[in-house]
Amino acid sequence: MQPILNDNKGVSIVEILIAMTIIIIALASILSLATFSLKAASLTKETTKANAISQEAMEAVRSIRDSDWAKLTPGSHGLTSAAGFWDFTGTENVINGFTRTILIENVSRDPTTDNIEITYNPANNDPNTKKITATVSWKSKEVKIITYLANWK
Repeated sequence: MQPILNDNKGVSIVEILIAMTIIIIALASILSLATFSLKAASLTKETTKANAISQEAMEAVRSIRDSDWAKLTPGSHGLTSAAGFWDFTGTENVINGFTRTILIENVSRDPTTDNIEITYNPANNDPNTKKITATVSWKSKEVKIITYLANWK
């Protein structure tokens, strides 16, 4: 009996290369999906923290309003609670890599409808309403919360 030298039953190099290429493409796709998922999870975590910091800012401003309306002066403010209660300090503050700024703006009302005007008009200033914008920024991203507070006392 003579040995068979070329019976075409074995796996050729071309088939091995094709199989390896398919496996490499599949692994690369899985790795890119995993990387995307990790980045998305990280952004979600950071956004959640930023939202919490901005919500805290709004609660702090409400607390300041409740104790002394006159402290709600127009401009950019930072916050502190060093003395055991909230107060404004500086123009911003940094919390674990997040920069928080509180912007307080005067508000004007249309005298015919009593609606808040989009563009501030000093002639129609409403001294008992302020526009509050809490901005938290990090890594070229930001979260903003806007509300209006009234002097209810």
